[in-house]
Amino acid sequence: MNNKIKNFDAAPFDLTNICDSVQSLYLTDTPREKLVVILGATSVGKSSLAIDLAEKFGTEIISADSMAVYKNFNVGTAKPSQDELERVPHHLIDILDAEQKFSMVEFVQRAREIISDINSRGKIPIVAGGTGLYVQALVEGYDAHAGEKSFTSHFKRTGELFYAAQVYGLTAEREVLYDRINRRTEKIFADGLVDEVKNLLAQGVSPHAQAMRGIGYKETVEYLQGGATLDETVAKVAQATRNFAKRQLTWFRRMEYIKWLKIF
Repeated sequence: MNNKIKNFDAAPFDLTNICDSVQSLYLTDTPREKLVVILGATSVGKSSLAIDLAEKFGTEIISADSMAVYKNFNVGTAKPSQDELERVPHHLIDILDAEQKFSMVEFVQRAREIISDINSRGKIPIVAGGTGLYVQALVEGYDAHAGEKSFTSHFKRTGELFYAAQVYGLTAEREVLYDRINRRTEKIFADGLVDEVKNLLAQGVSPHAQAMRGIGYKETVEYLQGGATLDETVAKVAQATRNFAKRQLTWFRRMEYIKWLKIF
């Protein structure tokens, strides 16, 4: 990458246009279940947009975040606040203990059930998150029963998405995104990430648990074990998050049906 995140033909972000598109989806006559998806790199503003839309349309959010599923991992995952959870129902948050594993297959199975339930109540659910494999498998209709390494794809077979879906991707110039990532990293440490990890370890969570492998947590464990200074740890987490954002964008480039919106 040079000075900008490239390869996305992004329109300017316009909330009114997004709302109009979602409203049109509500009015669309289709046998397929309906879905709105908001994806993008970490720190780009997915959760904020999802909550705005969910409130406007009186619907619910399904998290597509592989770390948000873990109980008591709150600060480092930047989960929705208690106020946000009370304003809008969220699904697939705080459903697993730290040692439990979670996969694309389980995500798709659980998300499909929730999507069917919300559609049956006349609402269109909003999937929001940055775990690219989860989102792609869901909207393209991977056969989750066949296993992660051997599956069929509805999208590849038919040329259409599994759902009648509006798929939005939020993007920004690289320097703006990196600045947001750096500020978010500083905020999670200011909000008590070190204390959160201390408490998790004190409660018996293994430093080798699945959830402790997440960005921010593994670096903080290293800090608590004397392997780095706090400043070094903050810098490591920021760098790891920027690298993760690059990987997310690389993944999303293969999903040609995304409607990209430039927020900055």
